[in-house]
Amino acid sequence: MGIIYALIAFVFVIGLCIGSFLNVVILRSLSEESIVFPPSKCPKCLNKLKWWHNIPVLSYILLGGKCGFCKERISIQYPIIELLTGLIFVFEFLKFGISIDTIFIWIVSALLIVIAGTDIKEKVVFDAHTYSLIGVGIFYSLLIFGISLYLNITNDTFVLNKEMLLHNPLTTSILGIITGVLIMEILARAGYVFAGTRAFGEGDTYIAAGLGAFLGWKSTIIVLLGSIIVQMIFTLPIFIKKLINSNDKVTLISLICFAGYTVLFFALQQAGLFNDGIILYIIGAIILAAIGLFLCYRILKGLKQDQENLTYLPFGPAMVISALIFMLI
Repeated sequence: MGIIYALIAFVFVIGLCIGSFLNVVILRSLSEESIVFPPSKCPKCLNKLKWWHNIPVLSYILLGGKCGFCKERISIQYPIIELLTGLIFVFEFLKFGISIDTIFIWIVSALLIVIAGTDIKEKVVFDAHTYSLIGVGIFYSLLIFGISLYLNITNDTFVLNKEMLLHNPLTTSILGIITGVLIMEILARAGYVFAGTRAFGEGDTYIAAGLGAFLGWKSTIIVLLGSIIVQMIFTLPIFIKKLINSNDKVTLISLICFAGYTVLFFALQQAGLFNDGIILYIIGAIILAAIGLFLCYRILKGLKQDQENLTYLPFGPAMVISALIFMLI
């Protein structure tokens, strides 16, 4: 038992250190600086930080949240990202143990944290980060596919048939990319019809493609649906108040139906109802997509009629939160 606790503590410390590095990636991506040079410095007085200024979380506490030189306030982002990364790494380690899966999930999680960080701070998603996410997903699927082929060949159980071609990790990854791109582009371009602009940025499409590459097409559908719910949670109080004030009962009922059906759809999938029935899964997904599209239509129509009171929140962080939750459960 002591070894397990030691491993958890080790993983947590590694996560804190990775989180510290992710802070550098987020901030220097936005400032267009190298993530390697120059060394860490205070963004206000530009003094080079001492090594004891860079201890994750602990330095922030000991310095009272202020720069050790100019005494300017240090952004709370630093300890939040460090703690969040440490905790995520621990939970993923407890879920997947010592395995190849854990390594790749850590990498994907780190990329997702960076993507969410830049999107929240400046509403910017960088191609370098999303392309890396897609690349990691494809490489992971190739690796798993290669290991599977090697084991089947060495055990003399390799059979080249339709089942193997359609349901191997690489095919699932490619279909996941296509699924993510199609869903996000359909929803994004619907904005041109109803509001005269894209409903989502192009960066969100690349995020969905990256999630599809790593999770596969089935899981990507669930994650994207979950991200809509996450986004709604953040905007729900304001949104519902607007619906009630405008007496928009149709959109309100659509919202309730979509949320309820999404929960039901996810519960049925977790219960294994769709394991032996791909047709049933597709029908359920189509119904869910139809409700979601109608809800988007109502929302975009309302936005077009109320251009002066728009409240914009980036969609990327919602996808990141949904993906992290999905990977953990």
